[in-house]
Amino acid sequence: MNTRQEELFIKIIKEHIKTAKAVGSELLANKYNMGVSSATIRNDMAELEGLGFIGQPHTSAGRVPTEKGYRYYIDNYLKKDIEISSQGKKELDKISEELPNDVSIKDKALAKAIAKIADTAVIVAWSKDDVYYTGIANLLSQPEFEDFNLIHNISAVVDRCEGILEDIFDKVEGTEIKIGKENYFSPQCASIITKSKNRLISILGPMRMDYEKNLSLINYVNKI
Repeated sequence: MNTRQEELFIKIIKEHIKTAKAVGSELLANKYNMGVSSATIRNDMAELEGLGFIGQPHTSAGRVPTEKGYRYYIDNYLKKDIEISSQGKKELDKISEELPNDVSIKDKALAKAIAKIADTAVIVAWSKDDVYYTGIANLLSQPEFEDFNLIHNISAVVDRCEGILEDIFDKVEGTEIKIGKENYFSPQCASIITKSKNRLISILGPMRMDYEKNLSLINYVNKI
């Protein structure tokens, strides 16, 4: 992948994360000043598709990132120390400062706030058999989960949540980003998981989740 294709690849990732729609060469040529024609962009997209980083959904002429593409983006381009937004910091600080110093109460409130900000699901575990989750409706409202079979799969994940946490509670160290087949919860999802202070927190969302924003939330909640 050359430098131009790298820039194109990142734009496709970010555009799809934002819109949940397949990304076409005309849109990229019109929206971004890349200094090349849409025909050149199409050729570069064909190269990226050949590498397995993007693919064509059945219902669109555009392209979307593949699981391999997301993994490559996370490993090579995602800033791991990105700062939380001022609004997100304000909301989490308010909870940390105003709620009583009860770990369970505070962690549940933080989980609800993160689920609202990230518009997805959040799972908290204090031990293998002490689990709390919130924001499942947020997760199911994402365009990826309009299919009944996917809704059924996520419902099964909720039913198995305690068993999954029991399996992974002692395995997780630091912060991990798991997507697709490697994801502990569901191959249709991505998760950002962190364990610190004898507490495990996971943001669970579609593979199209906003990794920068969600990682900044996870990083910050570890500090408070």
